[in-house]
Amino acid sequence: MAAVPRLGADEGGHGRGVVSRVQMKYRPFIIVIVLLALAVLALQYTVDVRVADQAGIRMALPTRLGDWRGSELRFCHNEACLKEFPREELKDAGKCPACGTELFTMTLIEYKSLPTDTEFLKGKYTNAAGESVFVSIVLSGRERESIHRPERCLVGQGNSIDKSYVLEAPLAGQKPLGVMTLETSRPVDLRSGKQTLSGYYAYWFVGQGRETPSHGTRMFWLAWDRIVHSVAHRWAYIAIAGRREAGSDKFQQQVKDFAGLLQPEIKLAAPARPATPGGS
Repeated sequence: MAAVPRLGADEGGHGRGVVSRVQMKYRPFIIVIVLLALAVLALQYTVDVRVADQAGIRMALPTRLGDWRGSELRFCHNEACLKEFPREELKDAGKCPACGTELFTMTLIEYKSLPTDTEFLKGKYTNAAGESVFVSIVLSGRERESIHRPERCLVGQGNSIDKSYVLEAPLAGQKPLGVMTLETSRPVDLRSGKQTLSGYYAYWFVGQGRETPSHGTRMFWLAWDRIVHSVAHRWAYIAIAGRREAGSDKFQQQVKDFAGLLQPEIKLAAPARPATPGGS
C-alpha cells in the first residue's frame, strides 16, 4: 500500500495562508450580501407600504393617432372559439358575436398567467400605406409579477432578439421619450417553405411622474418609493410592435413617430406630492 504523504508544517502554514487570503478577498461581498438580506427582512416586516390606486396613464386607446386609425381589441376565452374582434365593430363590447360568451381585453393565455388585478389593453392601428402597428398596455395591480422583462416572453414565444437599443421619440415641449427597441426574428412555416419573419418590439415604462425604457431603472424607482415614501405606485408598461425589413432601419422612424403620438394621449399628469410633516 502506498504511503499517504503527510502535510509538513511549512506546507500546512502555506495552505492556511491561501485560505485566509481568499476569505479576506470575498469578505466585503459576503458582508454586503448579509446586510442586504437583513434590510429586505426588516422592510418586509416593519414598513407599512400603501398601494397607490391612481395610475400614471389613461387606460384607453384613441381611435386616431395622426395618420393612423385604430381600435381596441376584445378576446373570446371560450376554448372552442378564441376569436378576437375590433371593439368598434361590436354591437355589445362584452359579448362574443360568434359564440355568445364573455369578451375580455386580453387573451386567455394572458388572463391565466397574470395576477387577477392586472389591467390589460390591446389595440391595432393601420395607415393608408397598409402598415400595421399593435399596441399593448399592461397596468400592474398589487402584485409586481404583472410586469416583467418583455425579452423573457418574446424568447419564450419562439422569437430571437437580434439587436436591442434605445430610440428617442421627440415630444412637444418636453424631453424626448426613451423607447427600448428590440429587433426580432422568428422562423415560420409557410406553404412555400420556411421563412424568417422580421419584426420589432418597442416599449417603455410609466410610473407616477416617471418614464423609463429600462426595466432596471423601473425596479430602482419601485424600491425607492416603497422604502422612502412607503408607497407602491402602479407602474404601466406600454409596447408597440410591427413588421420590419431585414437589414433595414426604416422602421425606426415609425417607432419614434408612433410613440411620440401615443405618449401624450395616454399619459396622465402626475399629482402633486403631499407636503412633508412640518413643511409648507
